[in-house]
Amino acid sequence: MLEESKFWVILILVGILGSLGYGAHYLASVDEANLALQESKSKLVSVQDQLAFRKKEWAGREQSVAKIQVETDKTATLLKAQDILETRYRKVESDLKYLLESMKTSVAQARESAVGSELGEITLASGKVLRGVKMRKVEGAGISMIHADGIGTIAVEQLPENLKEKYDLGPNALISVIQQAQTSFLTKPASNNAAPTEPVLDKPATQPVRGAAAPSFDPALLVFIKTASNEGTGSGSGFIAKSNGKTYVYTNAHVLCGEIGSFTTKITSIKTASGRVIPTPYELELSEVTDTTSESGLEDLARFPITMKEGESAYEISALDSNTAMNGRVIAYGNSLGGEVITSLNGTILGLGTDRMEISCAIVPGNSGGPVLLEQTKKVIGISTYLTNGRGDIWARGTKFDQVRRFALRPEKVTKWRRMLYTSLMSSTVELNAFHRDTLSLAAACYLNPKPNNAGFDVSVQSKGDYELRKVLVEGSKHSLGQTITAGMARVNQRLGGGFGGGKTLMSVQGVVPYFAEFFNTVAQASSSQMQSMQNADRAPYLKQFIPELVRIRSEIHAIFLRQAERFR
Repeated sequence: MLEESKFWVILILVGILGSLGYGAHYLASVDEANLALQESKSKLVSVQDQLAFRKKEWAGREQSVAKIQVETDKTATLLKAQDILETRYRKVESDLKYLLESMKTSVAQARESAVGSELGEITLASGKVLRGVKMRKVEGAGISMIHADGIGTIAVEQLPENLKEKYDLGPNALISVIQQAQTSFLTKPASNNAAPTEPVLDKPATQPVRGAAAPSFDPALLVFIKTASNEGTGSGSGFIAKSNGKTYVYTNAHVLCGEIGSFTTKITSIKTASGRVIPTPYELELSEVTDTTSESGLEDLARFPITMKEGESAYEISALDSNTAMNGRVIAYGNSLGGEVITSLNGTILGLGTDRMEISCAIVPGNSGGPVLLEQTKKVIGISTYLTNGRGDIWARGTKFDQVRRFALRPEKVTKWRRMLYTSLMSSTVELNAFHRDTLSLAAACYLNPKPNNAGFDVSVQSKGDYELRKVLVEGSKHSLGQTITAGMARVNQRLGGGFGGGKTLMSVQGVVPYFAEFFNTVAQASSSQMQSMQNADRAPYLKQFIPELVRIRSEIHAIFLRQAERFR
């Protein structure tokens, strides 16, 4: 009985233990199920979040599509408006081009027809009166004239307003105005997002640092130069720069010396834009470098030394890298049209040569001698020197070459300078001017028309066109050949019993021929000697370039004079 009881106890205990094991296993399964449920809920929340995000994203895309459609409609409208504007733009561009070409043709015809026109008496802007004026040639820089005081080109700024208007000359010329309008019309406006440019002159002044490069604009380094000639006054520009450890004022030779018809008699004023007065130099230097196959070259550069104070800076002259300089941005400073203010003219390098460059900076007379700086380095790479008229032929018409072209010489290319005294230079220009004036006296002597039966020269009332021969000869007597002519005339008249106005004694032709022959031979020999001396003299290349033209004009008139002398041989 006891054994059976034990059996049941053991059996019950085994059952209880089995139930406990199963319960533990059940509880573990429940815990795992709860954990899985929690993970599923988390994943469900994540999926719900992603679904909400996707819905929002799709809603945004639908809005973007709607906006794109609106912008597309706007773009279509703008493109249509642009087509209309471009059509009108091309019409205005074509009209401006036609107007410019028509104006150039009219001006060219007017200038060509002006050759040989006699103007009589005109008054220049300086107040000087020219008499017996006859036009030789009309150019953009001025009008070449023959007048009682000589033969030469009258600069635009000295011409009367009626001549400027008639031949479209000067800053207010219609062609220039139309070209400016055309340039402005074809130039794209700057972006509205671009940073505003601060005016250079509004910047506070800074003290230069010794040894440092000069800033782009510095009034203390930019120079006004004024000169005087028999035709009036002239104005030009210059600048202060260092070269090989020395400091100079650089400019053009033509600013200091002038040219045919207006050779300089003296330099009247040199001062910086900051007000510093620079004394007339004791010595100066003219370029000795020249190319006989090219006009307006390096011979047109000049400089003279200047003493700088402690701490003062100067521009640097720099060479150009031909591989990278084309289209480089440059700034030209100068005394435009002699306005006594420094102008800043921005542009680019349009072309490069061995000794010069073409620039788009709108330089005009008065800018000559001013510096051209490379905007990137603030160093001088050129000197504003000359302008040429655009060509109006079929090859250039409608291109940039039918407009005025502007050039600057490259100072770093000058390897040799001729040093000379200022007084020697002025003596040379005076000599050239006297030779030119003597040519006019010889021209007047060609029309003396000696009258043997009146025993002498009678020029008291003679004239040739608007020229008063007596006045030309009397005023020309201040010069060498002119003095020879008037002295010879007086000697002939004295020998034949008359005064300067001719004698009254009747003489045979045979009796007076020797006296007239002596006069013509003496004057011809003096003229020949002058021409020979002019051709043989040693001069700086800039002055020497004028001699062939001066001698050519003299030779033509000399030949006429010799033909007049043939009847007395």
